[in-house]
Amino acid sequence: MSKYFPEGVCVLACSGPSLNKVDCFSLGIPVVVVSTAIRSLKRGDYWVLADMLNQMHGEEGKIAWNDPTTKKVIPSNKNTRSKHKHKDDFILVDCNESNKANDNLEVRLFEPGQPLIRGPHKSITMAFQWAHLNGATKIIFAGNDLRADSMETKYAYPTQEFDLKKKHNFSKTLDQVKICMEGWWPIAKRRGFEWYSWECGPVFEQMVPKFDPSMLPDLKKK
Repeated sequence: MSKYFPEGVCVLACSGPSLNKVDCFSLGIPVVVVSTAIRSLKRGDYWVLADMLNQMHGEEGKIAWNDPTTKKVIPSNKNTRSKHKHKDDFILVDCNESNKANDNLEVRLFEPGQPLIRGPHKSITMAFQWAHLNGATKIIFAGNDLRADSMETKYAYPTQEFDLKKKHNFSKTLDQVKICMEGWWPIAKRRGFEWYSWECGPVFEQMVPKFDPSMLPDLKKK
């Protein structure tokens, strides 16, 4: 039994606007918050950041960073080991520094004992790899829209002036994640993992099955 995901299932909360359609905490299973989604949820059982705390995580991120009830999952490097190795609310994870070594995904992706593979939009790919490798065989994605009409409508939270620094490529980053997930999802299935969409919308739901809360008891039994 996993100490992180004792029932083998979790919610993975991304920052897309469909996050506002669901209550991630209503299922009573662990919630893994991806990067800036902390600005909407304000807390989580686990908060995955591929980059260190920064302006994009907002004031909510600063509070969660100092909240011991939210465990922070961050890459292990010389800096993080010296500052956070012995703190109970920080989980340090080995990650590749570059995505140039990902020649054989079939062998290396989701492989225990190997560093996590760096994908585009690093926090989301880091989050679902970490969850799978630590006992979450089934992941219920929320807020994973994978599309937006504008920078102002890209997130579940209101955009601030500093968010607009990335306005020039707001669509490109979503497309990169979509392409990555389309390639990685078949490998996840072959490894015995399951992904579900909880109101994420048509782009992601063309890829994976829809989730309804009535399904949860059966997912726990699998």
